[in-house]
Amino acid sequence: MIRNYEPRDEEELWQLWCTAGEKDGYAPLDREGFRQTLTENPWFQPEHTFVLTRENRVAGFVNGCVDDRIPRGAERGYVGCLLLGKEEKTQENAGQLLAALEDSFRKKGRPWAAVTFFNPIHLPWVVPGTPGHQHNNLPGIPTDLPLHGWMKDFGYQEAAREVAMYLNLADYRCPDWVEEKAGAMAAEGYTVAPYDPRKHWGLEGMLSALGNPLWQEEIPRAAREGKLVLTALKDDQVAGFTGPVWPEPSGRGYFTGIGVSPEFEHHGLGTLLFYRLLDAEQRAGAKYMSLFTGVENPARGIYEKAGFQPRREFGVMLKKLEESQP
Repeated sequence: MIRNYEPRDEEELWQLWCTAGEKDGYAPLDREGFRQTLTENPWFQPEHTFVLTRENRVAGFVNGCVDDRIPRGAERGYVGCLLLGKEEKTQENAGQLLAALEDSFRKKGRPWAAVTFFNPIHLPWVVPGTPGHQHNNLPGIPTDLPLHGWMKDFGYQEAAREVAMYLNLADYRCPDWVEEKAGAMAAEGYTVAPYDPRKHWGLEGMLSALGNPLWQEEIPRAAREGKLVLTALKDDQVAGFTGPVWPEPSGRGYFTGIGVSPEFEHHGLGTLLFYRLLDAEQRAGAKYMSLFTGVENPARGIYEKAGFQPRREFGVMLKKLEESQP
């Protein structure tokens, strides 16, 4: 039986997370951590959460969310977590849960179902080959899980392939050539420094040029709150950014991304921002760094040159939803 989530299901959902979820690579969560991550998350929507029951027990669940405030949210419903117990982990059961979720998206007028990092419910997972180090969000479906192939059979297309990169900051030392590069760039008026609203101008314009609504919201807020935001500068004009810089409770050095305004590309600012970010996170006490990039993205070479290693791949999945049959 497939039905909508009810508050009484929370305990069994958490138990599934602690068993099937951890086996699939999700990070261990205590009861309160699970609530904060999922069931009490402001983006958790019972109407887009479904449970599979067998003999009056919850044997699987899927959750998703719909909201115009999410990037591309006017046209997409976002698929979040799908877990099935050991005895129920079949393609048929996964398909039934996804079908219920997709139908709920159709009823809200969303013609697409998507699994991307834009999902505002961030699900932490353990980076393979590390002492429990976690990344704070999933950009897609792990390619090493059966679900990845099942979703393709259900009509999902892999729109992109992402790779998770990892660096233990205990092993990191900034290369000498970075300072040489910084000196040559400074002679041309290009520098990287902490954002100072009393001196630097053009932050909002730079973010607008990058066209990422999440950055446009988070970075100015972080600056107002006094968090360390590193900016690439042409003299005192903001040409790019990275940060905000702070160690997450897991020990991961947090940052929302790296961006350089198209007007100031091809001057090496992205590379310099990246190395300054690693230095800043290390000084702030972060233990490691993790990030995503496209498998074929040329920036992957920058990360690998700094010591990052690929640890897991994910498929960004999209499905065009056909109209429901009468």
